[in-house]
Amino acid sequence: MRLWMQKRYLYYGIGAGVILFLLLGTWPMATTLTLSSNKEGTSLWSHPVSPGDRFIIRFTHSVDKTDVDEVIRVGKEDLIIDSTVYQSFGAGLPSTLHGEETMELEDGKMRIDHLNRPQKSIDLFIGQVVANHRLVVDGKVIPLKKLSPPGTSVRLSVERENLFSYLRRCLSSGGTLAFSD
Repeated sequence: MRLWMQKRYLYYGIGAGVILFLLLGTWPMATTLTLSSNKEGTSLWSHPVSPGDRFIIRFTHSVDKTDVDEVIRVGKEDLIIDSTVYQSFGAGLPSTLHGEETMELEDGKMRIDHLNRPQKSIDLFIGQVVANHRLVVDGKVIPLKKLSPPGTSVRLSVERENLFSYLRRCLSSGGTLAFSD
């Protein structure tokens, strides 16, 4: 085979490899629950999820000093506020029902179910004094103040992560791909 034919096949192979790499690198690999900084827009933490998975945003009520749990369900591309659990009627906590919502007393706590409030994302400021915001994912409690300083604004969202964003997150976090105790 002539040298120019060998070079041509080599170029075809390299071109096909580059195209394959770009296609695989941008193809969505996983759906993740992602916590990102609202200021910098950088990912602070992410965890693989599937539609239907549930997690909790837990915080301490500033007046009652008791925990409040917001139960969130992962949708296909959004987060759905499913229920809220709290110990007493404090300032800012729900006291009336709407639509198909139900309230029941469970282990000394009020639980409002069937909220069914879809959100593209959930923004919150990490509490500086009392709130002590935490995520409870797969039974693991994650203090948000360990991921971002108190007083900063963060966003929870469902993201489709491809190979390139996975590698970028790995490199920017010093190789830490998930929360570590």
